Amino acid sequence: MKHLLSIFIVFFSLNPLHAQCTGGTNGGALSPAPNATYQTMNCPAGDFYYTFVVAASSCFPVYDFSFCSTDGSNATFDTQITILDNSGAAVAGGYSDDYCSTQSHVIWTPSLAGTYRVHVNKYSCVATTAAATLAYKLTTTYTNTAEYTVNDDAVSSGSCTTLTSNTTNQRGCVWDVNSTLNFLSNFSYDFTVNLGSSDAGADGMAFVIQNDSRGRCACGTAGGSLGAGGITNSLVVEIDTYLNYEDRDDFNTSFIGCGGTEDPDHLDLWFNGNVNPNLDANCGATAAGERPVTSSAVRLQNPVGTNYNIENGANHILRVSWATGSPGTFTARILNTALTTTYATISTTLNPLTVFGTNTPYFGFTGSTGGLSNQQTICNPLALLPIELIYFNATCGNNEININWSTASETRNKFFELERSENGINYTTIATIQGHGTSAQQHIYSYKDLATEHVTYYYRLKQVDIDNQSRYVGSIISAENSCFDGENNVIVFPNPANNELFIKLTHQNNSTIEIINSCGQIVFSSFEKPDNQNLIHIKSSNFAMGMYAIRVINDSKVSVGKILINH
Repeated sequence: MKHLLSIFIVFFSLNPLHAQCTGGTNGGALSPAPNATYQTMNCPAGDFYYTFVVAASSCFPVYDFSFCSTDGSNATFDTQITILDNSGAAVAGGYSDDYCSTQSHVIWTPSLAGTYRVHVNKYSCVATTAAATLAYKLTTTYTNTAEYTVNDDAVSSGSCTTLTSNTTNQRGCVWDVNSTLNFLSNFSYDFTVNLGSSDAGADGMAFVIQNDSRGRCACGTAGGSLGAGGITNSLVVEIDTYLNYEDRDDFNTSFIGCGGTEDPDHLDLWFNGNVNPNLDANCGATAAGERPVTSSAVRLQNPVGTNYNIENGANHILRVSWATGSPGTFTARILNTALTTTYATISTTLNPLTVFGTNTPYFGFTGSTGGLSNQQTICNPLALLPIELIYFNATCGNNEININWSTASETRNKFFELERSENGINYTTIATIQGHGTSAQQHIYSYKDLATEHVTYYYRLKQVDIDNQSRYVGSIISAENSCFDGENNVIVFPNPANNELFIKLTHQNNSTIEIINSCGQIVFSSFEKPDNQNLIHIKSSNFAMGMYAIRVINDSKVSVGKILINH
């Protein structure tokens, strides 16, 4: 008898005695507006419905209709609410009865734009015998901009978005609102990312490719999952800046994480929103499924063997690339903004139909903070790069400068223009080199600059596609006077420098000191007199970490040295 009773109870709960109501007379229009509080409308006695318009959107809001007193209604009878489409047919999920005991409350998210009806009744679809106040509102956890669908705590301004402010317990998710990725063709994208300026902060961000059922409304679990946890049909590129407990066995090197001697910022890849799984209590990637994509996370390093702190306040480039194949190869890299230094590279092979269920998934970024925080941002329109640049450098030859660069792939690449400058401001085109159109193969380019002046040169590389659209893809400083027969008489120490550096000259003459960053920009310029030991003292604590050229100008003679600043 207990079994029969249980079956009856389940049947009763799944099949309520009352059902969705239809019909009614048009009582007018509602205008729900995003608001934290309820709007109200007086509904006279009778059988009425009220129309409202759901605007087209990539991420629909949540509509809330209520006859509950706590929401501002004065209904005194047993009410029902049903959402109908504009033809009068009931809409799935748009019905509730007695959610607030004897008063009804409906929370509903549309799946399509259009005109809808909210039909109000007394219990069992009977016309109301008394007037009542209907409370209603809509809420959104997103905004749509020209670039992104912006969810939760993320804030977008133009082509830049702050995923998390420097505040604890934040979560932000943004998705490209205009396009999806196309895995049927090669692609390469560059994004400018900034992970904040607090090395003691957290947690990081993720680049996410996904075909979750929530689409551009998707936002996952935070903490160590960086807002990407639980986003289904996805590939997650994790830029992790805090070594959580579940991160301990992300590495196959025992002294990282498990040994506690290093807490490296790192890149990692995960499938299906399963970010940093820790399936046992052991310190080691041994439990089945703990490494669903790659064998190990990849440390950010510069130079090789030394952990690189990406939470240094500087912008960096995240480059994501796809090369078609059976299977194809997906690659993610972290570079400096000059595209001259790669801090980490990670890749995996995959079949997009297996992972995403489509060849054209959504893409965007997620980020989170917990008990520790950082302001974490992404910038620049999500624009497809026509070429994937591997390197761009300059080396000394015999009274010449050899300029070399290489591409991993090219899409509709017409030609390159190589530009040169003596001051890092005014550039002149010195060469035009034909590209290789569309190609998935590596191509190597070179040019010999027979410059004759004994000065530092700056070079920029401009790429022009078949539609004559152009963009700069790299900039460098030449090898200095040593490319020629002149003598370099600048000694800079300590190298690397931290908060201060010294320039050793062979004279005590007043000199102009210029410090130039890897983008060719002069970040310091001063007229200095050496001390009695021929030393010039420079405070370098305010300079961002990286490689710099130091130029000393004295009596029309220019000498150059190099130094690495590493706080």
